[in-house]
Amino acid sequence: MEIIASLPNDLRLILRSGPWLWPEVVLVAGIVVVLMADLLFRKKSSILFISLLILIVLGNGFFLYQQWNVLSVDESLPRFLDLLVLDRLAIYLKGLFGLALLFVVLMSFRCRSQQKSFERLDRIGEYYIMLLGIALGASLMVSTTHLLTMYLAIELVSLSSYILANFNFDRKSAEASVKYILYGGVASGLMLYGMSLLYGLTGTLSVTSEAFIEGLGTASPLLSSIAIGFTLCGFLFKISAVPFHIWTPDIYEGAPTPIAAFFSVVPKLAGIGLLLRIVPHVFSAAPDFPGEWLLGIIAMVTMIAGNVAALHQTDAKRMLAYSSIAHSGFLLVGVLVIDRWGMYSVLFYATVYLCMNLAAFWLIKQLRARTGTDRIASYRGLGLDAPWLGVAILLVMVALTGLPPTAGFTAKLLIFSSLWDHYQQSAEPQLLYVLIVGVFNTVIALFYYLKIPYYLFFKKAEKATKTHAVTSQGQFSFFLDKIGISLLIIPLLLLFFKADWLSAIINQIISVL
Repeated sequence: MEIIASLPNDLRLILRSGPWLWPEVVLVAGIVVVLMADLLFRKKSSILFISLLILIVLGNGFFLYQQWNVLSVDESLPRFLDLLVLDRLAIYLKGLFGLALLFVVLMSFRCRSQQKSFERLDRIGEYYIMLLGIALGASLMVSTTHLLTMYLAIELVSLSSYILANFNFDRKSAEASVKYILYGGVASGLMLYGMSLLYGLTGTLSVTSEAFIEGLGTASPLLSSIAIGFTLCGFLFKISAVPFHIWTPDIYEGAPTPIAAFFSVVPKLAGIGLLLRIVPHVFSAAPDFPGEWLLGIIAMVTMIAGNVAALHQTDAKRMLAYSSIAHSGFLLVGVLVIDRWGMYSVLFYATVYLCMNLAAFWLIKQLRARTGTDRIASYRGLGLDAPWLGVAILLVMVALTGLPPTAGFTAKLLIFSSLWDHYQQSAEPQLLYVLIVGVFNTVIALFYYLKIPYYLFFKKAEKATKTHAVTSQGQFSFFLDKIGISLLIIPLLLLFFKADWLSAIINQIISVL
């Protein structure tokens, strides 16, 4: 204690902040453990690595739960000299990332006789290390309002994603990975240039500091608008919003299905969490920047582009890719509201979106196991041959559309309600335009989401369905798939009839904001 007391004040604050980084420390330690296991065990086992990942996720969740309980009492502890922010919002989103990681790990499980190229035993360690890298970067993204930490966290997510996108090790995935790197490099460069302008205008990297607010408020409106716009480019790229959405369908189609599922959830929600943190501060500091108009236009165009493009898709993964673009538009609507009601709707929507999208990709993987392809036309008649699979897909597609009796309806209702409430308070006409476009796009989504159930139940199979031989290990894998999918679908039904328990958690988050 005497040694600590003699240290400079800044260093003492950093040391006191150390225990609050335990969830991230668990992820870093997990990367090291998986790397050592990959090097030490010549005869690699999928079960070994999956067991390690489950322990890592559980350890991460344990420390997040402890932090949640402590922060319910004390909200003002130092966090690495403002380099990181720790509150209930960050803890909740980190918990969602942990759940996504757990389900994707289970989705990736295969017995040795069914190994696919992306799960080859000589690559399995690298596969899980990259997944942990994305989870670590996403956790840091939602825990900062510091420009330098933002950039490092985003790049950690991006670099891990570039590698995972090519884990099919074929020409299509390699081409998709190259496109991802090129688009990502451009978005990263624009963002970094915008951040450098913000630093030059304000003299600080902390978005919440008084110097940042004063510097941006006194800067040239044109220069500050350019700086904010360029900085937003990197965030929009992460959430697949227009005009930085072009990479999404090729990456989702070329990447393995579990990785596409992970891409559709974790980086997107991390980007939304980051926007929730910085948008109120930046927009209030730069009153001349047309932020509300800009986000409103981007949200509308993103919803329209995603839904209209999805209408013409014949590949299930490409359809879900454009669907995820449209959902980015809906999530941006909650960010646009910029109040507690908007944040409540975004967090509820994000939770439901995680369950919907992971379940959708998992079911597409099941259909591919039966047909050997992701072509929607190949699903003819499978709903009658596999009733459980058909009913599960029907429920998930109804939820993605936003229809009752699923939580997808509740989530969209909350988004539209928060937007309507904000419109009544501000009387800004663009908010009404966004609301109309959002409702219209919900109707459009109905036509392509129900395309898959239509082929499953109302189209007769033209030839015998292609199936793979199922060993005893394969039966266990399919049983694990059923359990995982069921755990994702059950909340979609429960949160429609009784959303009180989730509402109570979210209310604890927004009550201190």
